[in-house]
Amino acid sequence: MSKPYDAARRVESDNPDAVQIAVREATQELRQNLERDGIDVSFQDLALLGHSESWDGEGQRWVHVTWEGAEAG
Repeated sequence: MSKPYDAARRVESDNPDAVQIAVREATQELRQNLERDGIDVSFQDLALLGHSESWDGEGQRWVHVTWEGAEAG
């Protein structure tokens, strides 16, 4: 059975570097969450999955990274 994992970060500005930083931080958080559950996935493999973006009701931009895979054990 699959258990989805995800992480999100708010993008601080429209600067492309700010988007890249937010994606990097969300990817690192996702990796830490996976490791906490005993799932070993490299940062590079997670980065290959890409990211999605959304805007909340207050107009704040967010990036999201998601991993869906088999549960550990």
